[in-house]
Amino acid sequence: MNKDIKKILIMLAFYSLSVGILYNFQELWMSNNELSIRTIGIVYSLCALITVSVIFICSNLLKSKYLKKFISILMFIKVLLIIVLYLLDSSGEKFWIKLLIMLDYVIDIEILISVYPLISTINKNNHIFAKKGLIYTFFYYIGAILTSVLIGRNILSKEITYNFYLILSSIFLLIAFIILQCINMNKYTINEDKNNNVMDKLIGILKHDIISKNYLLYIFTGNISFYAISSLVLTSLITNLNIAPNNASFFLLGLGILASLIGMLILSKLTLKNNYINIGIKLIGRFLTYLLVVIFCNKITILLAIIYTKIFSESYSHITDAPYINRFDNDLQLSFCNLKEMVGLLSRAIGTFICGFAISINIKIAYLIAALFVGIQVYYAYKALKLRNGDIK
Repeated sequence: MNKDIKKILIMLAFYSLSVGILYNFQELWMSNNELSIRTIGIVYSLCALITVSVIFICSNLLKSKYLKKFISILMFIKVLLIIVLYLLDSSGEKFWIKLLIMLDYVIDIEILISVYPLISTINKNNHIFAKKGLIYTFFYYIGAILTSVLIGRNILSKEITYNFYLILSSIFLLIAFIILQCINMNKYTINEDKNNNVMDKLIGILKHDIISKNYLLYIFTGNISFYAISSLVLTSLITNLNIAPNNASFFLLGLGILASLIGMLILSKLTLKNNYINIGIKLIGRFLTYLLVVIFCNKITILLAIIYTKIFSESYSHITDAPYINRFDNDLQLSFCNLKEMVGLLSRAIGTFICGFAISINIKIAYLIAALFVGIQVYYAYKALKLRNGDIK
């Protein structure tokens, strides 16, 4: 693997540690600053809406040759935001706290979107795409577990609180920033798109690109299905399975680590030659476990559905995602990644709404809706694969 790509992945590992530490207890930090649950929900909803708008703007303005500088600036701003939030703790400045958290969320999403296009200016590779996602998830959960272990303990006779995690997060973020500065991207030639409105050009291409249309529908239906269950999975574990909150939290963190390890194993050793079977393992297996909950709704089937969905959530992205993103070059690829994220955020919001509405009535309804959408997702996954295979030939 190219040494600069290795540096980018190491940078991503430290970045993931930082955000895992920052976000694991962010809701509780906000509660400690007298923000109600309703307000926190509104803040996160606004985060998604603002992010979609910012993504659209960045898709048109940002060029691939400026990606390193763009990510560096965002990281630096994020460090400053975290430090200011640390200083605002217990200040009563609710407006500024809410505003800075929304800005931080937007920056976080845009950094993550930009990492693979930065890598692809060096080398476009389906396995590297998957490895990027697995590294992010693995170190995110390591950071989250670290916060769960450290909370309430003492360092130099001073108790570790939620606010301490902001400083710890900013330290790892600074390390990631420094590593990024050690990467020389100038030696990689990037053909800049002459069209100033890249998103318009991409939309024009997508009008006739059936493969990408099916892929985006795969993303849309898949996110609705996934978040119709996963948005309130912690609540489900506590209320439906009677698991203690701390145990439920560690259980989900453990599943996150396991998902990363299984994803790495599948990527390196266990990917089958038949991609229809690979997709089936991830999605048809998920569909069947959801159906089991609908037919036999009990603690065992709910737990089985949660475990199966989680442990394969990070697997097979080198088959289900990377080939469709790698069909585009440079600025168009960056714009397509942004468009994919916009579709993902909107469908995630729909799935989250469905989750809260359905579970409040009957958990079987949530799983029925999720099963319906994952069934549609399988259709688009297979159709996109069939079209892509024909495209390759």
